[in-house]
Amino acid sequence: MRRSFLEDRTVEKERGEKMLVILLFIIILNIVSIVLMYYNLGNLSKKEKLIFIAAGTAIMYILTSIVYWISTRSIEITEVSETGKDLIIFLFVPINGIIVLPLLAKSYNRNKIGSLKSNVLRNRGIVLGIVLVILLIIECSYFKNIQEQVVSLIMEQQQTNEEQENLVTNETAGNTITNTMEDIETMNQTTNEIVQGNGIQDEIVNSVTNSVTNGTSENTIQVNTENVANGSNVLE
Repeated sequence: MRRSFLEDRTVEKERGEKMLVILLFIIILNIVSIVLMYYNLGNLSKKEKLIFIAAGTAIMYILTSIVYWISTRSIEITEVSETGKDLIIFLFVPINGIIVLPLLAKSYNRNKIGSLKSNVLRNRGIVLGIVLVILLIIECSYFKNIQEQVVSLIMEQQQTNEEQENLVTNETAGNTITNTMEDIETMNQTTNEIVQGNGIQDEIVNSVTNSVTNGTSENTIQVNTENVANGSNVLE
């Protein structure tokens, strides 16, 4: 039992570390995407930079969500699959953004300062759009497999947590039963001691009663003897 518990703890730790790595990777990718866009927007005002970053990220989120929905329509929607969906989308939104948005931000900045013509900006936007479409098509073919893997990982994590909770519950119940049995044994022992004590008291009472009874009988016999003797003397 102890070995199984340690093995379960090791497996749970490994799965927890995998989930932690995925979350850290998602955070790092989002930070990198935002920093690259902000840097390539050059000397634009902070307001324009924030608008471009927010709009670009929102568009990537919408497109990635649509592709995800198309590729995973046959998967039953559950709480676990929803969690997997969030992980996948938030993972691929920054990936798609890093590939497309910094280049678009650089071209947009150059157009704003007058070093790049509008038609060139438009052509670059079309090229980047085609690249993004190809990227989304490739992702569409992999999203289902990735979703199944993520869901499997989450379900295994939940199952491990439930097993640990059941193990703790069983151990607690076992300790409670053991303590109850010990209490019952203690009560039985105390009861036996009380019964034995009562038996000794009864013996003492019987002994005293017998002694008193015997003493009374002896005194009665002695008095009767004296009375007979006195009667004899009177007759004489």
